[in-house]
Amino acid sequence: MKPSPARVLVVSPLFHTDRGGLGRQAVLLTERLAEAGARPLVATRLMRGLPARRFSALVERFELAAGRPEVHNYEEPDLENLLTSLRFCGQLWRLMLARRRDYDVIHVHGASLPFLAALPLARLLGKRVIGKVAALDQGVEAGDLAGHWGPLGPALARLAASSDAFVATTEEIAAALQGEGVPREKIVRLPNFVDTSRFHPLPPAEREALRAELGWSGRPVALCAGRLAERKNVDLLLRAFAEAQDALAEQRPLLAIAGDGPERERLLALRDELGLSEDEVAFLGFERRIERLYQAADLLVIASRVEGLPNALLEGMSCGLPVLATRLGGARDVIAPQEQGLLIEPGSVDALRAGLLELLGDPARRQAMGEAAAERIRERFTLGAIAPRYLDLYARLRAGQAPRPAGLSS
Repeated sequence: MKPSPARVLVVSPLFHTDRGGLGRQAVLLTERLAEAGARPLVATRLMRGLPARRFSALVERFELAAGRPEVHNYEEPDLENLLTSLRFCGQLWRLMLARRRDYDVIHVHGASLPFLAALPLARLLGKRVIGKVAALDQGVEAGDLAGHWGPLGPALARLAASSDAFVATTEEIAAALQGEGVPREKIVRLPNFVDTSRFHPLPPAEREALRAELGWSGRPVALCAGRLAERKNVDLLLRAFAEAQDALAEQRPLLAIAGDGPERERLLALRDELGLSEDEVAFLGFERRIERLYQAADLLVIASRVEGLPNALLEGMSCGLPVLATRLGGARDVIAPQEQGLLIEPGSVDALRAGLLELLGDPARRQAMGEAAAERIRERFTLGAIAPRYLDLYARLRAGQAPRPAGLSS
């Protein structure tokens, strides 16, 4: 007998492809799973001002009013953001009750407050719960709760550990979950993925035409892509780039910074303070067609002090970019040092400067690393390779089985 389709309530407060990596992963995965026969319902937060996107007709979406619809990211743990998240949790409970006959598994993207709030009601309703942990060191997700929030932290960690399964995108996250009491058999290592139909290298002639269109011809371009938040350490990158200028003067390198966020004005002021011109450091703002920048650049730089497995890393590599990245989380899992890029210690201007000098001054090495990077993504990090593993996870939970088969090593 053919198994019944997976019925999943997907919880993703930001369910959109153009405002953050976690939301983009949630959309693409959910739509692929629906195409494969799953029946997903999506609970997301009602927001205004997002770029228009046509969502799949196979996915039923519920936009839950939680206030402040014009605010898309609320990563800072302040009172206003907490209240927004609590209102979302209240609306999520209403949806869980109203549609309780239409799902068997709850899959929460980001194992933070909505995940914790869903667990008690899910138990009463007899539903299985999966929490996908996106990042550590912020004190808001499972795996990083016990050391925060005073005496409440350990209690929250125990509540989180009662989940039926966790998706850990990096080995670092898996270890942190175990450190907070989650049994290894509940933890499934599933990395983020790339849509290689969108993110791929261009043929040389097309790439050169794109570089000419962007005004990047005849010079090496280092690209930094992501939200301009303090944890991204873009200020250290600016300082390192300024210190590397004299040695790279003949190459006329460009540092292109794509993205927006609360640090933008401070970073613009720092650029001026360091004596860097717009021709040397370009702030491009939010770029919806980000693949064009990856395809035209020469090097991807990730200077963060906190990361999980960032989309920018996988997307840039998929487009054939070598990577200079801090030795954190997913970068350690994806990059074989000296093969697809360089890994450096976080928080070091000296290490960033040395990495920039090493790679911006060696085009042949960049090309070899970029080709190896694209191959690495095609082998292990495509949407087509990852989506079936989620279907298997759903099926195991619905059948009352452990998330990981006995003896599975990852």
